[in-house]
Amino acid sequence: FTVIQCVLAWGGGTGFESQAPGPNYAGHKPWLDGPDKPNEAYFRHVDHLLQFAQERGLILAMLPTWGYYVNDVKVFNVRNARAYGRWLGARYKDQPNIVWVNGGDRIPTGCEEVYRALAHGLREGDGGAHLITYHPCGWRSSAQFWHNEDWLDFNMIETWTEWPKVYPAVLSDSLLLPTKPVVLGEGAYENGPEYPLGPITPLIVRRQAWWAFMAGGYFTYGQDQMWRMGPGWTSTFDTPGAQHMAQFRAIASSRPWWKRVPDQGLFASGVSCERTLNAAVRSVDSDWAMIYLSSQCHVLIHLDKILTRHVQVTWVDPRNGEQRDAGTYATGNLTGTIFPQPKSQWFSVPGHWEDAVLILDGVN
Repeated sequence: FTVIQCVLAWGGGTGFESQAPGPNYAGHKPWLDGPDKPNEAYFRHVDHLLQFAQERGLILAMLPTWGYYVNDVKVFNVRNARAYGRWLGARYKDQPNIVWVNGGDRIPTGCEEVYRALAHGLREGDGGAHLITYHPCGWRSSAQFWHNEDWLDFNMIETWTEWPKVYPAVLSDSLLLPTKPVVLGEGAYENGPEYPLGPITPLIVRRQAWWAFMAGGYFTYGQDQMWRMGPGWTSTFDTPGAQHMAQFRAIASSRPWWKRVPDQGLFASGVSCERTLNAAVRSVDSDWAMIYLSSQCHVLIHLDKILTRHVQVTWVDPRNGEQRDAGTYATGNLTGTIFPQPKSQWFSVPGHWEDAVLILDGVN
């Protein structure tokens, strides 16, 4: 993991909020008499946490406030939001491991000017030293409200229970102009009991991560007890879904991931849809491809999408990184003929695997 989401003014999370933000471990609250009067004692501890994270190579994606204090109880207004944002930006201008996250599980409708003032205050305070995004509520994207705002550096999506819609949601934002990165900021959290489309098993966690990646975006892992910080939450650091995220990163970054483009055209047959969607990316140079198969299935793949003479195919188990050779095949390219020869090949997910990654590497 490289980025941890956290909230500076937090009152218990959606549906559990208190009228005022809660204190930290030492009993200090974030504000004295409102957002424009930050509590120095509280933020000295924030300073410590930022330094602690930096020493471990971690970035904190910090929400200045939960959206409840903007939309619901209206603690914020345009004036104090801008002042608070400016104060935060200036205080942490030289702290490198911060991403600012506006919003907080709310859409901005009716409060647009307050959220805009908070973002402008952050920019004024840090001079553009940090990225800013916006965290919306369920089945929404920041792009629907802010895509063309100059302060929004990348888009954030929340799909919540709608985990089968991760791929189209991320793909839609990745196609927008001007181009901005897309992060699935909140999907369905592992073991979460509140989701109508649950249970959220490790398989569902992997599907969300791989679909986001295959659509050109990035993924945020969540665990039910971890975000709630309920009894025993520290024992959830090594749940199966969290361990599978380590494998996800290792596999996804085993090829030049920044060169990937979504390409469902790799499938000649077997793409499926919704809960069992299969998805693919290839490099812009068409010298490798990565295909995520979300269930036990058979797929027919266009090998001629890889513009080398041969392709080496490898199975990878997304649970543990196990690799199996799937063969070397002619692609139908570079044969000396005027027109390439169309080549495709059937592949079946290995037995007893819940899902699989198929990697195609060009060979000359």
